[in-house]
Amino acid sequence: MTIPVISAQSNWKAPEEASAMKNPLVNDMSSLKKGEKIYKSLCAGCHGETGKGDVPAMQSLNPKPTDFTTDAFQSQPDGAIFWKLSEGKGMMAAYKNMLSEEDRWAVVNYLRTFSLQHSQKNEIKTSKPSPPNKIIYDPKTLVEEAFPFTTLINTKTTHIMQPKGFGLTIQHRFGATKFDEGFVKNFMGLDLAANMRFAFEIPINDRLMFEIGRTRYGKFYDLSGKYLFLQQTASNPIALAFYENVAVTTDNVPQYSAQATFENGGAFEYKFYHRLYYDTQVIVSHKFSHKFSAQITMELIWRNLTPYSVKPKEKSYVVALPVAMRYKTGLRSAVSLEVMPNSHHKTMPISLGYEVASSGNHVFQITLTNTDRILSQQIFTHPTLKYGKDGFMLGFNLTRYF
Repeated sequence: MTIPVISAQSNWKAPEEASAMKNPLVNDMSSLKKGEKIYKSLCAGCHGETGKGDVPAMQSLNPKPTDFTTDAFQSQPDGAIFWKLSEGKGMMAAYKNMLSEEDRWAVVNYLRTFSLQHSQKNEIKTSKPSPPNKIIYDPKTLVEEAFPFTTLINTKTTHIMQPKGFGLTIQHRFGATKFDEGFVKNFMGLDLAANMRFAFEIPINDRLMFEIGRTRYGKFYDLSGKYLFLQQTASNPIALAFYENVAVTTDNVPQYSAQATFENGGAFEYKFYHRLYYDTQVIVSHKFSHKFSAQITMELIWRNLTPYSVKPKEKSYVVALPVAMRYKTGLRSAVSLEVMPNSHHKTMPISLGYEVASSGNHVFQITLTNTDRILSQQIFTHPTLKYGKDGFMLGFNLTRYF
């Protein structure tokens, strides 16, 4: 559950010295963009995207999440809101150790936009002057990110998690199963050998992040970086990110005869660099509506070692063009689809996902796929199942931002 940003405790008063604090941040478009991004990542799960605190799942809380559109909230000084955001109380988290001062002031600026929405909707007229340094702001001029998390099912997205914290992603793929007697006997594949990857995400700023992970199959350790070049806005229709992953297998040295040779005839000797696999991606995404988003990825896989005696001969590289889509079916649920055409497989990797508990900082997703591999370096270089003939794999993804 996302922790409320501001608790609706009517007797919660900020100290006078806190209320007297002046907002040092100019209330411009850059500030509002930053505040909106943080709000939708950390706060919307409880307070709602319109700021009214009317998220159905949160109505059992006592007190309920605050309605930011009310005069009671908007009449507070910026300093008071900043102090409450920083210190927290009860079920509300203290964000002074999670968000920088600038980030917290940006959230304060964004919360002020809910007053404008409320006034426009209810046609309220007032002679009260606008606070100093405030600008007229239409929330529709900003478009939220196409995807709320850094990984959809297997594909990476253009999303960069908020700095001042870290993320944890666990991906699990159970054994292959079919709708036959084995489906019950092997409990939908859960009794069979399974693959798993866990990874820690480390953001540097709102454009750059790194990730370090470990995968069971192949005993891979991987390090990746992602940089967001473009963010989708009303004037810019796409988000554009660059992603690079280097993975090293720590599995046992493969068995080979003393007479083994390279393709050029030279004597073969297994070196460390033969353990390295590379994945380069250019990711382009677009949010078409509040519910539907899609992206396409131009991807290149490179292996430093491939068997040249296999027929048909395998190449060191694989070119792929994965397409991913996400459709929100509810406040905390969504369905996802990934189709991964590539130069290696005759049978494309295809994956489905259903988010059953999605909020601003965590998601649990049930997956159905025809590949038990998780890293792209393995997905595009290992056989995939034919859904009708060979069966499928169930699994899950769990992502949590701290």
